Amino acid sequence: MGGSGSSQGGRKVSFGLDEREQVRVLQGIRLTEDVVNRMKESSQSKRDNQRSPRSSSGTAPSSPAAEGKPKSPTGTVSPARSADHLLSVCLWRLHRYEQEQALVQEELLRLAKREREAASEALNTALQREKNNANEERQRAAQLVSNNK
Repeated sequence: MGGSGSSQGGRKVSFGLDEREQVRVLQGIRLTEDVVNRMKESSQSKRDNQRSPRSSSGTAPSSPAAEGKPKSPTGTVSPARSADHLLSVCLWRLHRYEQEQALVQEELLRLAKREREAASEALNTALQREKNNANEERQRAAQLVSNNK
């Protein structure tokens, strides 16, 4: 199966397409393309809501899609579809959270590496300065000994 995965806190989460590239697997749960498409629609509607103008009260206009409750054409929400949608959104958010955590970890590793390199460079500079001082002291001592003979 093509895909990738992440591990956080001892928990293994995998995701990707199956052999027929029709079903995604998230944490051992098979998602149909219909559920994946609804997840994508949900994220798109959230982006649209974030860009939508605010009402006079300062809040975003309320809509069923913005609340995570998709309406059917008849105006009612199927409990099974609502549960599927909620599960899809939760899994998508989990996946997104873990991606963001991985990016944060990578950035922390880069910063730690830069700090180690800077500390190493400062240490090397200090060691070189001490070597130079020691050599100068040796030369002065040798010159004093040769002047006193």
